[in-house]
Amino acid sequence: MTHFKPLLLGLGLLALAGCDSAEQAASNFAEKVEEAAVETARESLGETMKEFDKQVDQLNDKVDQAQEESRQWLQAQPESEQEQPQQDTEKPSEEDMIET
Repeated sequence: MTHFKPLLLGLGLLALAGCDSAEQAASNFAEKVEEAAVETARESLGETMKEFDKQVDQLNDKVDQAQEESRQWLQAQPESEQEQPQQDTEKPSEEDMIET
């Protein structure tokens, strides 16, 4: 039995060293998985932001187009139509005045 004690002690130390190696390998694997997940998330977010920027640009173009069309429509209106409502509110006509 005394001959087996050093052998068992050696196997025990070898098993502990193997556990430490397995723990280190698992830790390295977890780090690599985390790095890959972060990189994937960055790429996905980058694509999402590019798509968002594209949609914002399209919206800005539509707003610019609507503003230009409104400006052209206002310029096409005869000046008398544009000024007429202002004249009516500034000066009441003689027919509207009632004398008592």
